[in-house]
Amino acid sequence: MTAPEPLTLYCLAHAGGSARAFVRWRRELPPRVRAVPLEIAGKGVRSREPRPATLREAAGDLARRVEPPGRYALFGHSMGGLLAYETARALDALGRPAPAFVVVAATRPPHLPGGSPYGALLGRDDDVLLDALAGHGRIPPELRRSPMRQQFVPVVRGDLALVAGYRPDPVPEPLASDLVSWYGAGDPDTPPEVMAGWRHYTRGAHRVEGFEGGHFFPHERFEEVTARLLGLAHGPADR
Repeated sequence: MTAPEPLTLYCLAHAGGSARAFVRWRRELPPRVRAVPLEIAGKGVRSREPRPATLREAAGDLARRVEPPGRYALFGHSMGGLLAYETARALDALGRPAPAFVVVAATRPPHLPGGSPYGALLGRDDDVLLDALAGHGRIPPELRRSPMRQQFVPVVRGDLALVAGYRPDPVPEPLASDLVSWYGAGDPDTPPEVMAGWRHYTRGAHRVEGFEGGHFFPHERFEEVTARLLGLAHGPADR
């Protein structure tokens, strides 16, 4: 049996995160899956660029930066899942080949992002915001007292504002790509019945898969995540 063509996996981080979240992925994924983190403007290595006004604008910019040498896929964690989905749509609008698959991890479907309480916290002071994020497992509790909080808080506020202002198409055209929804068993915001709602967003195969752990299971369960990514890279999602 012929080995599948190597796959470029474009990775998108959670709110407050950056391309640095995928350093281990770049270093330790096997050669047949090459992890390439994507950074939205105004963050990390692109911090000097103006921030996009909307999540869709950010995704359109990312789509123009996706230039794989062959087969590719998109992986997004939390806010990154919405970005991965909208980037796939933007790639289609550009007439580009569809990704082999899209993985959305710990991401509520587009018609349900309002279930998250964080948009209402954007007007509150930093301590209230950080306490809420820590209480829901979105950041380490010690970050509230970290000297790095002055650098982190503006970034996370900007990301949460993108999510809070996100307005999906009422009747979107489903993706042509296979779509896989991952959830952490300990994450109350993305239970399996919620993640099953992603089935409406693809014409391809869809499945829901769970992992032990909370919201950050993609990094906490790296070996298991790697094994499943390799399975996806080897062939299409099960129908």
